[in-house]
Amino acid sequence: MPDADERGGIPEMVTFTEIARRLNAGDFLPRPITRQGVRHIADTDPEWPVPRERWMRIGNAWAMPWAPIEAFFRKRTTRGRGPSSKDPDGG
Repeated sequence: MPDADERGGIPEMVTFTEIARRLNAGDFLPRPITRQGVRHIADTDPEWPVPRERWMRIGNAWAMPWAPIEAFFRKRTTRGRGPSSKDPDGG
């Protein structure tokens, strides 16, 4: 069960789809992100603020508290894929 937030209530829970929607609607990232992109960050970034054991299965989606994720993306340095690399030999 997720921990209650500072006000003593239940934290606002969001899915990967909702996280992507909020990130794209806000001023978090320089370019749009998909739910798959958010999931990739959650799976690979050691700084992801919600450990897997705190994810909640709701139907066929995973949900987690929004507050730590919002704070994570506000302070996160954009990493992105970087520039495409070209083969110096033209191949």
